[in-house]
Amino acid sequence: MIGVILIYEVTSRLFMVYEAIAASGSSPYIWAYIATALLSGLAYLFLYRVWDNVPRRFPIIHFFIVSWSALMYLSFVEGQTLFSDYVWYMDWIISTPLIVLALVLTATYKSEGSHYDLIGAAMGLQFMLIVTGIVSQDTAMSADFVGIPVAFWLGCVWLAGLIYLLWGPFKEIAEQTSHHLAQKYKILAGYISLFFALYPTAWYLSETVYPEGPAVLGAFETSLAFVILPFFCKQVYGFLDMYMIHQAGEEM
Repeated sequence: MIGVILIYEVTSRLFMVYEAIAASGSSPYIWAYIATALLSGLAYLFLYRVWDNVPRRFPIIHFFIVSWSALMYLSFVEGQTLFSDYVWYMDWIISTPLIVLALVLTATYKSEGSHYDLIGAAMGLQFMLIVTGIVSQDTAMSADFVGIPVAFWLGCVWLAGLIYLLWGPFKEIAEQTSHHLAQKYKILAGYISLFFALYPTAWYLSETVYPEGPAVLGAFETSLAFVILPFFCKQVYGFLDMYMIHQAGEEM
């Protein structure tokens, strides 16, 4: 019963966000995002044949990242779907662990070990980050709550663990494999770390999705931000990741 009430409260608040975004006039930009995501997915599969030293797992992972995101963003322009009330969370809870997977597989490219334990830990931490984000926002928006939710601090712990894995063990694995691979992994890890930090920043600055924060971004600006950020974090990153692997393969 408590779980049903919690789900109802979360989806009710996010439905207000959905209505604001859907009415903000940003539909052309969202359609453009969907189109570029689907085209990028096909381009990854094509590049796999051109860059034959890129393992097949990379274009497949990036294909599912952008395809899943495009499917979720359809909720904003189509409406009346199951996921409309919490579309961003449904996107992030699948796509961001896959982004982390692509990144750590880049670090282990041509590594002698499998490193399944570290890979699973990194993906699990990213998954829990999204869940704690849902819980902490819902708690913070409660009328009788004052202070910082416990889930927020748990999220900080998960984030610290993820950063440690990306810039500790996985960086060492890349360095042990090749100097060329290590250089490219650091670029990719820095790129993803930057954009993962920009997501909660935009969320906090939006009066639409986080009314308790400073009112900097309205509904249209918020919608545009969450088109631009995922475009660079998913579509552009997919090409960048595959290109870096291709270059590392040739140099190695």
